Amino acid sequence: MNFGQAPPNLKGANQVFVFVSLRRLFPHALGALIALLPVAAALPRAEARLSDDLVRALENALNSNNSAGLSGLLEKGPGLNPTGLESRLQLLRQTFSDARWQLNSGPDLKDGRSTLLVKVTGNHQEAGRTFRLEASQKLAVQQNGNRLSSQEILGEESILRSGKANLAVSVIAPEEVLTGQRYDFDVVLDQPLKDSVLAGGISELSREAIASLRSPDISLGALNGGGIFKTIQAPYKPGSQSWAVLLMHPEGTVSVSRMVRVVARR
Repeated sequence: MNFGQAPPNLKGANQVFVFVSLRRLFPHALGALIALLPVAAALPRAEARLSDDLVRALENALNSNNSAGLSGLLEKGPGLNPTGLESRLQLLRQTFSDARWQLNSGPDLKDGRSTLLVKVTGNHQEAGRTFRLEASQKLAVQQNGNRLSSQEILGEESILRSGKANLAVSVIAPEEVLTGQRYDFDVVLDQPLKDSVLAGGISELSREAIASLRSPDISLGALNGGGIFKTIQAPYKPGSQSWAVLLMHPEGTVSVSRMVRVVARR
């Protein structure tokens, strides 16, 4: 990361340690969820709705670290690579050994696909500090027999916190925008700053960075408005944009990643 010029009360050795640790842990937070990269190609119309039995079996396999059981529930298909998924899961468990998954079915889409809602939580201890992970993802999925056979990411967000305060933040950004549309992407602290000084920055994440679990470079500066406020223009081709935000407060640090889908029409 590019740390830039931090305010005086954020220059201590403890804050430097948090910088370095977040740089290393943040990519694992990005890879915390079951899915990999979104699929650009159109998927065939789904015939079978996602069954509750498969949802529970996937959740149990993830939470019991049952690699063989999980492999038996996945089938290689659009957006779904079981081999790559297993290596990412093992890397995640090495960092967040107590990671827990919660899976639930969501409403069906107009094209017949089901939606799967995924949440992951976990903690990492390092040099007397605790890093707390919360991540969520909404997937469009298809089922073939008793296996998950395709997936597309409709939305995702991860939050990694450290420090004595569990700083609450609000991510104010659309889940979906049109190609070429300008939209606001804001991440703000829920509580007033009062006399505290806040530093932070934002950086776009490439697909390559997400796939390789590479840490983003974020230049930090003083924030007088209590958060990050950025106006973004969406690309002119359908796909997605992902953003990483880092906020540093005297009582804690928060890193946030969020994906915004870019579509040609709604």
